[in-house]
Amino acid sequence: MYQAVPKIAAPQLALAYATVESRDGDDLIVCTAAGRTRARTAASCLLAPDQGDQVLLSEDNFGRTYVLAILERPEGSAENRLAFTGPTRLEVTGGDLTLAAENGIGLASPAHIGLASAELQVHAARAEIGLEETRLAGRSLSASIETIRTVARRMDSFVAHWVQRMSSCFRYVREHDETQAASARQLVEGTLTVQTGNSVHTAEGHVKIDAEQIHLG
Repeated sequence: MYQAVPKIAAPQLALAYATVESRDGDDLIVCTAAGRTRARTAASCLLAPDQGDQVLLSEDNFGRTYVLAILERPEGSAENRLAFTGPTRLEVTGGDLTLAAENGIGLASPAHIGLASAELQVHAARAEIGLEETRLAGRSLSASIETIRTVARRMDSFVAHWVQRMSSCFRYVREHDETQAASARQLVEGTLTVQTGNSVHTAEGHVKIDAEQIHLG
């Protein structure tokens, strides 16, 4: 014998205008022509409803009520907020993605922010960066800067080969200055002046002084 399959009643939908009165957890308290009711925000309604918004409501005979879209917002209302639940990915195929704002753009995350690109370009008139710890790994670095001012409590550098070319160089060491090297050479085209309170020269081998004239005393 064949058993009859019970018929499932088809949902009957009705659209209505409503005003968001308040929010109670994930539910919205909305006011319609028939009175107050609870509604959920539809997944496609990315702009999060706020108090005072005029919205489009969907109701069915199963008691499900959703806010489908925001029609109007009162002047001076809170900021526009796009709300997503769960991992979200914004993907563009065959074109570019541009974010533009008149006043500013902010990125914030309590965990991390990652940037991955074949080429990164940053243009700004002024930049401020505050970092607790920084690690930079790269193959090549080229910089063209007019003025550099660095204030550091301690600095350690490990360089295999270092060449500096300067027009003038001034160093001011408040306490101790020490150079340790396997060999050292200093070439001066003009005059070399060394002025100390006390001077000690010690050599394990020999000391050679060669000049056209030598004045001592």
